[in-house]
Amino acid sequence: SGTHKYVLISAREVGADDNIPAFFVTSKRDAKYHRIAAKPILQKLEDAGLYQDVNVTGGGRLSLFEGNKTIFIYGYSKRYGRARHETSKQVILADARYQDYAVTWSNEGY
Repeated sequence: SGTHKYVLISAREVGADDNIPAFFVTSKRDAKYHRIAAKPILQKLEDAGLYQDVNVTGGGRLSLFEGNKTIFIYGYSKRYGRARHETSKQVILADARYQDYAVTWSNEGY
């Protein structure tokens, strides 16, 4: 629970026939900067060799409340700009851990 900086990452599968990116959302508790939240997953995606064109498309904040199963996505990153929070919401809801959470978002706030 709590509020964390998060980033939205896009990547294309190596050898895929289409040009449709996969999206990933990651956050890190107590990350002072969005790049700190991004670094571990960027490294994993690049090291695995399964994805190419791996890019942080934007960032913001996630307020996760496990007790009442809600997640609120908002804000932006000074380094990466504002993530497409609607896309982030879809990625989060596709994760089995959060399928029964109420996920909302806003472009307001920092």
